[in-house]
Amino acid sequence: MLLGPGRWGTTTPMLGVPVRFAEISHMTVIGEMASKEAGFMPELSYGSHFFQDIVESGIFYVAIFDGEKDVVFNAGRILGQPNVLEEIAPGGNRFAHIIHIIAASGTEIYSDIITQTVLCR
Repeated sequence: MLLGPGRWGTTTPMLGVPVRFAEISHMTVIGEMASKEAGFMPELSYGSHFFQDIVESGIFYVAIFDGEKDVVFNAGRILGQPNVLEEIAPGGNRFAHIIHIIAASGTEIYSDIITQTVLCR
């Protein structure tokens, strides 16, 4: 699962994460996050060519609008886990304040497209 601020694949870093699809195409879940509290509410990928690549590859896509009614995003549950960045990318600890990678084996995602409900536990 890959979560990040704003739009994945943007060419404008102020709108999100400038990556090429090939760099993240092996993900099972890709989440784009917006946050009212942080003052970060970019337009997410819906309808873009990048979004079409995500859908056509069978990657589960979720947009998280933290701070919106009925949206509960528990960042502490992720950030409270040990960051394994150094294990994956030796020397990468200099980015530990930006990138947080956890071992999330056993994580389950439930989605109901009718009610627009997603639960990750």
